[in-house]
Amino acid sequence: MDIKEGVAAPDFSLAAHNTDQKVSLSSFKGRPTVVAFMPFAFTPG
Repeated sequence: MDIKEGVAAPDFSLAAHNTDQKVSLSSFKGRPTVVAFMPFAFTPG
């Protein structure tokens, strides 16, 4: 999926780090938010 600059990101939910809780992008609506995706540690490539 390509996301272009200036276009709103689609809503999604992910597991929070070290918890069983889910975090949705929509829960941050109206607040400045930075979303960063990093490759999984210790994986080849």
